[in-house]
Amino acid sequence: MHSLQRIISKMLSLEMIIMICTALISNSCSLINSDSAPRPTILTGVTLSAADFQRLRDNHRPLKFFDELPPPPAPDYASEESWAALWPRADEADAAPPNTAYPESQNSAQVDVFFVHPTCYTKKDYWNGPIDDPDVKNTVSFMMKYMASVFNSTARVYAPRYRQFTLFSVVEKETTSGMQAIELAYSDVDRAFDYYMKNLNQGRPFILASHSQGSMHSGRLLQTKIVGTPIQSKLVAAYLIGMAIPNNLPGIEPARSATDSGVYINWNSLTADADPRFFTEDIVIWVGNAYRKSKGISVLQVNPLSWLLNGGKVAASNNPGSLPSDPGSNLRALIKGVTSADASGSILVMEKPAVSSDFPDDGPDAPLLNAYYGDYHNYDYQLFYESIRKNAMDRVNAYLAR
Repeated sequence: MHSLQRIISKMLSLEMIIMICTALISNSCSLINSDSAPRPTILTGVTLSAADFQRLRDNHRPLKFFDELPPPPAPDYASEESWAALWPRADEADAAPPNTAYPESQNSAQVDVFFVHPTCYTKKDYWNGPIDDPDVKNTVSFMMKYMASVFNSTARVYAPRYRQFTLFSVVEKETTSGMQAIELAYSDVDRAFDYYMKNLNQGRPFILASHSQGSMHSGRLLQTKIVGTPIQSKLVAAYLIGMAIPNNLPGIEPARSATDSGVYINWNSLTADADPRFFTEDIVIWVGNAYRKSKGISVLQVNPLSWLLNGGKVAASNNPGSLPSDPGSNLRALIKGVTSADASGSILVMEKPAVSSDFPDDGPDAPLLNAYYGDYHNYDYQLFYESIRKNAMDRVNAYLAR
């Protein structure tokens, strides 16, 4: 009897131990899946005050981890609906300012441009935006008109829609969800470029162009699918604007003049008193077959008014035309002399636009990439629109002459 009691007692003790362990494991799993639990290998996250981070987190961070949200359907690049710009279809990339010196000429163009648009998805539904989201489609159309169109005087414009990462992906510092979203977005761009080269390019020379998030992806595309491959000889130039692009990428030279070809170009437009750390320290970029922060990397700056590598100040009077913003359907006339450009430092220093109402800011509540704080990132193309338009023509003509 006493032996049986001892056996039962031991069994109960063992059962208690198992119950306690199970509870601990369950609690641990709950912590791992909680909203605040860190995950390993976190590379995103930018310099923000605690209050700014919390506000962005509250307003823009998806409610679940990347792994817990099924991604939107993948684009089918054999479908026209997966392209924001697709020659010869009529679309917003065909627009041209009424007073440009260089009219739209895609029908006679001898080269193409593969353009990757910047971020326009800030919702909390997904870590990567659906390409058919109505707000996304409207904003991408705006970007085709105000950015991609700059190349239509010399190149046929092709611009894929892709499951872009939501803006909070580069702010996220508590989980790897941001990096996973970046990888998914790039996978679409990679597939779109493959489709373009196989089915649309037809052996023609091409320009690679992009802005912001698009330049993060295009920078990787340039390093992994163009440099060191047979198609590098077809590259007229890579305009990788609005990103932290290293000035010493292996196998390709940065632009040093207005007419060199096979080169790559970047600038980041900020006033002298703006905080440049988003580009010089924080942003994640692809370098040496891996992602890493930009801190410690010398970031390429080409002056978009002189086209000189680290070119010194060019006065606003020599800016041939900036493209003002307008919610209407047609592009407005270019405005001359809006701002200067000085690329001699770690970012492109510009003066506050003389007609600031045409280049509005987002107000004091938006802590990143906001003209209110002197960061004119959103206007990297518009401020130098006519200069870029002419330069693309000059590089194409020089490439074809060679």
